[in-house]
Amino acid sequence: MSTFITNIPKITTEEGDNLLFPFSPPIFQTEVDPKFTKELIEEGRKLTIKEDDFSNKLAGNLKYGRSYHYKKDYVQKVEPYLLSHVEKFFNSIIDQMGDKKITQLLQIHKGQRETRMGRVELDTFWINFSKKHDYNPPHTHTGILSFVIFCKVPREIFKTQADSNTQRAGEIVFQYGEKMTELMGTEYPVQPYENLMFIFPNTLKHYVPPYWVDAERITVSGNFVVV
Repeated sequence: MSTFITNIPKITTEEGDNLLFPFSPPIFQTEVDPKFTKELIEEGRKLTIKEDDFSNKLAGNLKYGRSYHYKKDYVQKVEPYLLSHVEKFFNSIIDQMGDKKITQLLQIHKGQRETRMGRVELDTFWINFSKKHDYNPPHTHTGILSFVIFCKVPREIFKTQADSNTQRAGEIVFQYGEKMTELMGTEYPVQPYENLMFIFPNTLKHYVPPYWVDAERITVSGNFVVV
């Protein structure tokens, strides 16, 4: 069961997952099996800069850490498990809002889907080993849906430096719309925990501020496409 993080509009499914509505695009909050998280880290540590480096393909500034894309055979192995979470996301929207909402939400214009998952496939899939001072500026992704899994999250990374202008150290912050008055919220900050997974529309902007302690933060991200 997902631990609900903050008090925003939400729909809780029978399985205990949360469909969050901090603004218009919904964000699906769920959790992955801790064994899967452990496997992601183990497979990630086998990757090498020479063959698997993905750092120059990303928006993030990982000056001290590194990003690697998983090998094709491993992507194929884990795709069914990841798609099962996408299916839960789709089903929660269908159950709460009706089938047509899927087309509007994901900008799919191909008519009837072959499966309830919307003919979705895993496209890019990578792991991030972040270190002190690393950060991700505001960015979006490719595909139609994106996700992030938090594999290793030392709690000390959330400590804010007194002499720094950076707020929300080590958190993930989702952004949507323009802030015209103080009454309009445009950001949804989250202090993540291990095994937490978010699935969200690829065009939803998000960023990760730097943190200031000597600790390793490990996340896995990816994008889904419609074929």
